[in-house]
Amino acid sequence: MTAHNRRSLKWVLTRRLIVLQAFLLFLFVVLLSAWIWMLDPKLENSNDTIIRTVAQTVVRQADGSIGVIESPEFKELKEAYPDLWFVVRDAAGVTFQYGGYPQSLFSDPFPYSIDGATINVGNGNHAAVGNRDTPIGRLQFIGSTERIDSKNDGIKIWVNVDVDVAKSTTTKFFWLNIVPATALVILGGLLPIVIIVGAATVLVTPFSIGKSLTGLVDVASEARSIEFEKRPARLDTTVVPTEIVPLVDAFNEALRKLGDGYQRQSRFLADAAHELRTPIAIVRTRADLLPESDIGRDLLRDIERLSRLAHQLLDMQAVGEISQQVQTVDLNDLAGRIATDLAPMAIDAGYDFVFEPDGTQVRFAIQPYAIELALINLIRNAIDHGGRAGTITLQVSAKGWIDVIDQGQGIPVSEHSRVLEPFHRLNLKSQGAGLGLNLAQKAAELHGGKVQFISNPGLFTVRFVFGAVYRRGR
Repeated sequence: MTAHNRRSLKWVLTRRLIVLQAFLLFLFVVLLSAWIWMLDPKLENSNDTIIRTVAQTVVRQADGSIGVIESPEFKELKEAYPDLWFVVRDAAGVTFQYGGYPQSLFSDPFPYSIDGATINVGNGNHAAVGNRDTPIGRLQFIGSTERIDSKNDGIKIWVNVDVDVAKSTTTKFFWLNIVPATALVILGGLLPIVIIVGAATVLVTPFSIGKSLTGLVDVASEARSIEFEKRPARLDTTVVPTEIVPLVDAFNEALRKLGDGYQRQSRFLADAAHELRTPIAIVRTRADLLPESDIGRDLLRDIERLSRLAHQLLDMQAVGEISQQVQTVDLNDLAGRIATDLAPMAIDAGYDFVFEPDGTQVRFAIQPYAIELALINLIRNAIDHGGRAGTITLQVSAKGWIDVIDQGQGIPVSEHSRVLEPFHRLNLKSQGAGLGLNLAQKAAELHGGKVQFISNPGLFTVRFVFGAVYRRGR
């Protein structure tokens, strides 16, 4: 999968949460509109109810004054609001008063030209003003359900929304008009909430999800640190989210299967190499009894090559074992012993052999057997490919490496990575099997290091580098 096709879990969840929140708010508006439709509310507050009810019950008395009929609806209004008061006025200035009407508050007539308003009558109380057409003409109504002299100690929040909608002759609202308008008003009020909630989601969700995925990040780092030599390692499932545990378990199961398969392969390789040693030794003994001839010498070289291959296969299996004991040793002493053992072989092949220890103790915590196998194979590789002339130098550095230097042609830069692969040979006629450098690389990786190639005029160096954790005895 390319980088531009990858999806961030944090941003996917963030986008989906925003969409979900917007959908829930939209659904809320739809359900609220449906609820209003079914309940068919009056869409008026208590003061507006006064004006509507009184406008239906006003009458003109014989003397021209205004009166109110005690209808059931008007009686219900009085029972519901004991502090009810209202004033009715016609265009001629004839008035009708009911309840605790404050004379001083309306010493001057309220403008008749205003059809509707809400006025503050003191102490945090309000009254409604409205003009209505009645059976006795158009009248002005002012009313409230609150006593003028009562003090409101609380907090009142007035939200007035004026929506012009058509009514029938019976003063019924056309709900097909008012519901969309009401929904639009509600959406206008909810839009800032959507924006604020969406912004909070964008800011908070990635952080929250990132924190919850910390364990997964740690497990991913742990997985990257697993090396081939650490096959028994398993990822910790206690630190990852529950939903990820099956994936981690599957990965651990895959590691187990790979480890089992490698163990079977290693056992087969070791058993095959071990079984080859006996018949190889028998063939060598019989070849030594053959008369001196070119064929006999060629046969002995082939037997030597086969024997070396069997030994290297066993060595590779030994280097792969992680149970070898780590010891703190002086690399000068270890390399010196190997130089003593292999110097005669190099000299017999036509080389001068030089060992250059470091001037100080070079104590490293290592697996000695693996390092010995690596150095032996590097020196024998120099003997095989150094041109049968010049000097082979084994050099120890306190900086954390051991060099094997020869004066041969070296290895082309294009082949540096390939020669570390098993059974890869530059010269198909050489005596080696293409396992020496691979074995050295495995030993280096076992110690957190690597094998490097350095070309200088007239010299070629194979450098065995230790990892930092193994230097200076850890």
